[in-house]
Amino acid sequence: MESDCFTKHYPRFFSFFFLLFFFISVAFAGNNAPEYDEALIIKRLKSLDGPIDFQYNSVVQGYLKSYLVWHPEGSARIIGRSVMYYPIFEAYLKEYDLPEKLKYLSVVESALDPHAVSPVGATGLWQFMPETAKEYGLIINKQIDERKDPHKATKAAMEYLSKQYARYDDWALALAAYNSGSGRVSRAIKRGRSKNFWSIRKYLPRETRNYVPAYIAASYLMEFYQEHEIAPVYPDLDLQITATAQVYSEISFEQIAQVTALPIETIQTLNPAYKQNVLPENEAGNYLILPQRVMEAFHTFLKTIHPDMETPSYIDNSPVRLADASKAYEKITYTVKSGATLESIAEELKCSVHQIKAWNKLQSDKLQAGQKLTIFQPKSKEAFAPLAKMEALPQLEPALQLSTLTLKPLEQPTMEVESLFYTTIKRETLREIGKRMSHLSFPDLLDINDAYGPDDLLKPGTVIKLPK
Repeated sequence: MESDCFTKHYPRFFSFFFLLFFFISVAFAGNNAPEYDEALIIKRLKSLDGPIDFQYNSVVQGYLKSYLVWHPEGSARIIGRSVMYYPIFEAYLKEYDLPEKLKYLSVVESALDPHAVSPVGATGLWQFMPETAKEYGLIINKQIDERKDPHKATKAAMEYLSKQYARYDDWALALAAYNSGSGRVSRAIKRGRSKNFWSIRKYLPRETRNYVPAYIAASYLMEFYQEHEIAPVYPDLDLQITATAQVYSEISFEQIAQVTALPIETIQTLNPAYKQNVLPENEAGNYLILPQRVMEAFHTFLKTIHPDMETPSYIDNSPVRLADASKAYEKITYTVKSGATLESIAEELKCSVHQIKAWNKLQSDKLQAGQKLTIFQPKSKEAFAPLAKMEALPQLEPALQLSTLTLKPLEQPTMEVESLFYTTIKRETLREIGKRMSHLSFPDLLDINDAYGPDDLLKPGTVIKLPK
């Protein structure tokens, strides 16, 4: 981490620099945003309680106008995505005992897009270069890029930030070091004979000089966007009301879709780190994020499979059914009790503070007894019923208790099955499957699965039909 290599430390400049160019490119498009009241903005900045001194200067002004005046539509999408990621960020910030408003740094880094890639290859929500990612334990290979994992990348970012703050005991300097490396910051401190960021700013590279102002502007946006009549574009409820679990065995998105009735696109959006739509086997565990309403079904399905088993796992439904997620939720009205807070209500209703504020367009955290809140909840939890009870996988562990469920085994209903399907759990051929299922007619197996040859190597998660 001490290297002065440009490509190792400077990619974070590109992550917020491409945002600046993106916004400036539509600077003259015109909109009906409220007038940019500089005096009022400065007053609001001074009211912010955060890890740094929220100063106002021409660079901060440039970023603010980009967010608020030139392209509020882009800002609306960024704010909308915060309901997906800020509950995760806040849990890790709390775990590492770091200031909560550091979550706004992710806006500077990636605009809350896990697929963001800088011109020199920095990737993910927190824009890690490959060398830095590996130094902090993130795996990058043909199957997975953990720089895009909302949990693992955030944990790495918290460790990185903690290290820089331990070095300088000042968050403005720590943020500067997050951008350009501690070597450049230490040299600027030596040249400027000061540990005040604003005093030594002129001795830092131009990109790092602008990094803290960019963070100030992002913080203002996320705190005061409603004052500028920016209406967030929130994702679907399936992307908001989620549960997180750790999975240790290999499993494909196709398998997950089959047992949860989710579109694969939803699984991909929630789990951007997996390049081949497969969670690889991992003794340390991989994080899987799914809509809360289907997590119980997935948990039950996991109990029917094991990567080392020779016995096939049967699924009682034919190819993937796509549920209408809009009909899967009900809107309820919650009456605020005396002394209740957003945090206590979120804990009671198993949702996040960000969701409650988004659903009710709340401008502050203050509530009044008797106040009515709109809350969305799953109508029911999807259930998967296996045909045969099989050995269970290692017990699922919740990830930091983030929207996790207490998952209980479901009773097996009586059901009539017209046909059976087999989902491959490892790479295998129809010939190998036929040998293992000696009670089946191998010619019939080939006949009803004519899309595959007898010796074609099937990927994990491939669904084949079994002859009756």
